[in-house]
Amino acid sequence: MSSTSYDQTAYTSSSFPQTHPIKLATMARLFGMTPVDPAKCSVLELGSADGANLLPLAQIYPNSTFVGIDLSANQVAEGRKIIEGSGLTNVTLDKQDIMDFDLGGRRFDYIIVHGVFSWVPTAVQERILSLCKEALTPDGVAYISYNALPGWRMRGMIRDMMLYHTKQFPDEATRTSQARALVKFLSDHVPTEDNPYGQFLRSELAMLEGVTDSYIFHEYLEENNAPLYFREFNAAAVRHGLQYLGEPELHSILPANFDPKSQETLYKISGNMIAMEQYMDFLRNRTFRMTLLVHSDKVLNRNINPIVLRTMWFGTRARPVNERVNVRAGVIEHFHVSKGMVNSDSALVKAVLVSLHSANPHYLHFTELFAAVRNLLYGPISGIEESSKVLEEEVVICDQLLILLSRGVIECLTFPHVPISSTLPEKPRLTALARYQALNYPRHVTNLRHQSIKFDSFARHAMSLMDGTRNTKDIVRGMAEKSSNGAISVTNHGKRITDVDEIEALIAPRVIACIEQFPKVAMVPPA
Repeated sequence: MSSTSYDQTAYTSSSFPQTHPIKLATMARLFGMTPVDPAKCSVLELGSADGANLLPLAQIYPNSTFVGIDLSANQVAEGRKIIEGSGLTNVTLDKQDIMDFDLGGRRFDYIIVHGVFSWVPTAVQERILSLCKEALTPDGVAYISYNALPGWRMRGMIRDMMLYHTKQFPDEATRTSQARALVKFLSDHVPTEDNPYGQFLRSELAMLEGVTDSYIFHEYLEENNAPLYFREFNAAAVRHGLQYLGEPELHSILPANFDPKSQETLYKISGNMIAMEQYMDFLRNRTFRMTLLVHSDKVLNRNINPIVLRTMWFGTRARPVNERVNVRAGVIEHFHVSKGMVNSDSALVKAVLVSLHSANPHYLHFTELFAAVRNLLYGPISGIEESSKVLEEEVVICDQLLILLSRGVIECLTFPHVPISSTLPEKPRLTALARYQALNYPRHVTNLRHQSIKFDSFARHAMSLMDGTRNTKDIVRGMAEKSSNGAISVTNHGKRITDVDEIEALIAPRVIACIEQFPKVAMVPPA
């Protein structure tokens, strides 16, 4: 990874929800550790680019400290502009080579290394692992992503062909466009019918059409891109006094998500957890991993006790197909999930999913979820109940929650997300970073769930006015003034309007509809 390539072709970064300290803390807690609250923690990111992943975390956790380093002077400079423009005081970005980075005795509760490990020489990989060992606090968690084998073996073939074709072109922009053109040429001219190679090329072209030029260049055309088998990465971590914790999503590391025959064989041929993970990668043809590491002397409880879930918060993206779900046992109901559909005739499962869906975008603590589920199943309950009966029901719900969690149907958090407003306050306010991104950061705006969301220019200008000093009428007036001043353009029947009052009357419905969407996508903190 040279400073030249990343300065000339800046990597298009964003927020990565899977790196959120709350995700890392949750996995640590599930396996018996005592992680540090992200609201009062320290975070180091190696390869932080312009801070697109780190700065939103610094915004929502003002009592935590954040440090990012990157080799690209240009991207660090851009990140510092964002820090200054949004008034952040708890984060620093520095131009540093990982090989020369001096911790100065500092230790961190969470270390993030996203999109670096596979793209640097072996010596730098070893230094990254050494830094993680040296810098992690006793209950700290390190996140390291990398291209994985066997899945990337096939993509490596595409990379080899791109490198061969593009070596004749002198500049990076031409090499990138020619890399795209080569894959299209191959996809167009290699038969797909009864031809796995042609089908693979077609799927790769579809994937590449949806990514940026900077991704193409740094993923396929950089000097270094060395994918690893999971077993190889784990062996390197062990050499440095680190051990495997898991991945940010529990369901991705459990054999229970394979069919029964596959599970049976996996248990027969896997002598230990590392072998199990490697065989599951073979089955999935896995191309990418996001591995969590902790100190090797931490004693981990691999048999998750469902009772630990009584201390956690829960959410889901599952949506019921029917507006009114019948929670009676024996009646099958269908729920949309991120990849397909789940069905259940269990009264408890349906009550859990309906309760969590109704709470979106908020998460429910176990006590809140327990009360909501009981209310759905039994109606309001009055009087004093025996504590033994309540505990028995809690155990049953915890068992079912763990099953849903292991299948990726729900999500749990060991610490709560920062609060969000589900309605617009009289004078709505977005974070200072969101307002800065809205006007100065064309790629996206980061919400309070650490997700990167794209908005059109009109919405971005409306966001810039949401600083807590304006009500809806004032925002409409501000947008009209922006149009009058030429910052945005408002036309009527093809003719540009410049009169503020006329503009205001014309755009008011659109402004109101625009700002009313922000609470739905977790953009608005409480008043």
